[in-house]
Amino acid sequence: MPSLSQFWPLLLLLGACSTSETFEEPASDFRSFSTSDIYGKGEAPQCKLMLDAYCGSLYSPQAAGNLEVKRGLSSVNSIQVLQGETPNQFTQVYYRYALAKIRNRRGLPADLLAQLSDLDYFPRLSAYLARPARATMTLKQRLLSERQGFELGAAWNAAVSQTVLARTAKKYAGSHAIPEALMPIELQLEKRRIQRGLISEISKALWRDDKNWKKVEDGFARLQHSFLRLIDRLEVDDELRDDWARRIREVKLVLPGSLPAIATGECATTTVNAFYYSHLNLLTVCAGDFNSEDIIQTLAHEMAHSLGIDRSLYLFQARSPIGQSLAKLRANVCTPEKFSCEGWKEFKAGFHSNLASLRGFEPELPEFQRCLKRRQTSKDLQEEDLDRIVKSEVSDRLSELASTDSFLRITKQKIPYRDGKYRKNPNYLNPCSYSMWSQGEEPINDSLSTLMFFTAEYRCASMPGPEAMKKAIEVSKEMTSSLLRETLRSEGEFSDSETLEKEGFASAPYERFADVVGSYAMADLLETLPNLSDRQNRFLASSSWQCMEPSLASHFPEESSVEKQYVFEVHTEGDQRRKELFSAPIRRAVGCEKDFEFAECRLPLKR
Repeated sequence: MPSLSQFWPLLLLLGACSTSETFEEPASDFRSFSTSDIYGKGEAPQCKLMLDAYCGSLYSPQAAGNLEVKRGLSSVNSIQVLQGETPNQFTQVYYRYALAKIRNRRGLPADLLAQLSDLDYFPRLSAYLARPARATMTLKQRLLSERQGFELGAAWNAAVSQTVLARTAKKYAGSHAIPEALMPIELQLEKRRIQRGLISEISKALWRDDKNWKKVEDGFARLQHSFLRLIDRLEVDDELRDDWARRIREVKLVLPGSLPAIATGECATTTVNAFYYSHLNLLTVCAGDFNSEDIIQTLAHEMAHSLGIDRSLYLFQARSPIGQSLAKLRANVCTPEKFSCEGWKEFKAGFHSNLASLRGFEPELPEFQRCLKRRQTSKDLQEEDLDRIVKSEVSDRLSELASTDSFLRITKQKIPYRDGKYRKNPNYLNPCSYSMWSQGEEPINDSLSTLMFFTAEYRCASMPGPEAMKKAIEVSKEMTSSLLRETLRSEGEFSDSETLEKEGFASAPYERFADVVGSYAMADLLETLPNLSDRQNRFLASSSWQCMEPSLASHFPEESSVEKQYVFEVHTEGDQRRKELFSAPIRRAVGCEKDFEFAECRLPLKR
């Protein structure tokens, strides 16, 4: 009987001519997993060994990264963990991304859809997804498959680029005729904003109604209740309890890529990751993540960031007198037509006294935070250290701004193009316009503050251009130095400043804090499930990211753990992170016994 591989080149040809809008996903038969199949009733497994058993099953030759994790006593609500490949060797996350494009094509922006239709993109993609397994291909068929993949990627990117080009030309007549190398930075920025807007539209079309995204939204809502119950049980003062509860209620979940301010594109495709944006108080889970595993543990981690010191510092600085005066200055400077030198004079008069307000920051639960430092700090920050570090960092910042003509561009009403013509500068005297998508959320020590100081001083100068430029840069340098000095001082031993960390003055606990606090909230959610096996399986399914594919590290875990001690990353690495996530509340919730040594950092709970 002829095999599919024999007819696949013909299928590709027919696919390119087809107008079919449907694509049937082949049925998948995954190996199943449940702790009830391993442990007897009432048996308490050892924690790490239980996770090892799950990971071994997930990456066994039979499962190869794809597993159906049972829920309760049936497989009706089972969780599909898709860390592997389809039978024809597409990664599961790519396959689901491609299916989302096909199924939701009519929801894509009309101008993008027209470009894709001209390229016969969707029929070709459908045919490509139906390819046979590589093991059944001839060399010629494999080469054809590789070419099809590259061509489809190029077609999608071309359609996106053409749509952005057309939209930019509609907004800025004649911009299409400007070579990319000759395009001024102002127009480049606007083009990138248009591209982010398009990415946002694509993301909403692909994932807004996706069933896996709906699970993320449901998990987020459930975890909010778990965090609030956890906060209510903390042995802390009422002020901190109320503040943390308010932060959990205010944190927002957004569809990956849907918000132009943070829409970079990759998160809405196949990236397996999640992010919390402390300045916006937003979190998102990337499509590659919610399409490949249960994300409840990931969600708990990202939500816990909203309670961390980095968010506390941001709020403290933004609400301080200097933060409020900077916000007022921003409204003054970044609205060029309403700018007032009187407002600038008032800001400068109160600048140094307002800076002193940054010295009042007190971190929440300081001993708990110290326990969570990635590395123990060995030095206390002295004034001479601050002088040296601030001088170096401010010099680097000014060098970067000056080398890109950032100061000069702000001051010019018209910009010379390389064709010799001058055109209106849309960002004239408005430093905020040079930020990709500024919403006023920047931290107070952001480089935007430096540009605001410069712009205000320049506008109020009474001397000729070159002299005004020099004086304005020097004033901005002095004020930036004072501002950076006080922000570093307020961050202190918990700063994430690369310089302070490298020199042993600080160590940021941000990621370990999110791991531990998130595990407490997840334990609360698990406790709402009446069946022990169900709790264990839900925990394991959401821990799939901790499982290592067959590799040197997975075959030699003890030696790998030693090696990872020399890795300097924001997250605890490998085996150490596994231990950290088995906090006391998690161990109780899943009924496992501690089978490892670890210096556990514990939240203070009421007895």
